[in-house]
Amino acid sequence: MPLGGLQDELDNILGRRTQRYWVAYLLGVPTLFIYTLVWMARIAEELKAKAIGMDIPAPYTSWWHMFGWNTFGILLCGPAVATHRFFDTLNKIERKMNESSCGSEVGISAA
Repeated sequence: MPLGGLQDELDNILGRRTQRYWVAYLLGVPTLFIYTLVWMARIAEELKAKAIGMDIPAPYTSWWHMFGWNTFGILLCGPAVATHRFFDTLNKIERKMNESSCGSEVGISAA
């Protein structure tokens, strides 16, 4: 699927098919993007739960972090802060998944 890289990663990490982001953005137009914000916050909370379950050290993204920065921090570059934390958590999870899937090869070559 073109432009589906992030969507495929989220589906793989969360272990289920998530709602397509373009659908969330289309549904956001008539709701003044409240639907999109809640959708993003729910995905952020699921990523936080996954990170905690994998024993990844904090800080994580969360529902309140995503919602709060995008709502109350709009004048302070809040959406950029929320997006940075979202992708930071996503990268930590992917790094940990990569280590566990090929940990034996990395351990041998590092020694």
